[in-house]
Amino acid sequence: MPMNADLRSLTMLKQRKIWLLKSAFCWASIGVHRRSSAVTKMLAQGFTLIEVLIALAILSIALAATMRATGMATTTAETVKLKTYATWVAENRLAQLSAERIFPSVGTQNGEATMAGIAFQWTQTTNETPNKDFRKVEVAVTLPGETLKRTTLNAYLSRGGS
Repeated sequence: MPMNADLRSLTMLKQRKIWLLKSAFCWASIGVHRRSSAVTKMLAQGFTLIEVLIALAILSIALAATMRATGMATTTAETVKLKTYATWVAENRLAQLSAERIFPSVGTQNGEATMAGIAFQWTQTTNETPNKDFRKVEVAVTLPGETLKRTTLNAYLSRGGS
C-alpha cells in the first residue's frame, strides 16, 4: 500500500510540475514576466537523477538498435556486391564457352577469374543430357578458400556452339 501512495504522490507532483510550467509559459507569452516562487523553484530544480537515467537508458537502446541496423545493411550490401561479381564471372565463363564453339567434354574443370579487383574461383561441371547433341554446363563460383558458393549458373550448349 505505501508503494501506491508514493506512486500517487509522484504522479501528482509531475502533474503539478507540468501545470506550473504551462502556466509560466502562458504568462510569459502574454508579457507577464513575474513568476511565482513555486514556479521559479520548480524550474530551477530541473530533472531528477532517475529521470535522467531513464532518458539515457532509452537513448542507449535506440542507438544500439540503430547501430545494429547499420551494421546489417553494410553486411548485406557487401554480400550483394560479391554475389553480383560472382554472377558476372559465371556469365563470362559461359559466354566464353559459347564463343569458342567447342562442344565441352563431360567432366569438371576449375579456373580463376578476377572481377573488379576481387579474385574468384570457378568450377565448371559438364554433364550429358538425354539428347547427345546437348550438354548441361554448370558454373559455380566461390571466393578462394571458401566453400560457400556465391552463385551457380546453368546453361545448355549444343554441338553447334550456342
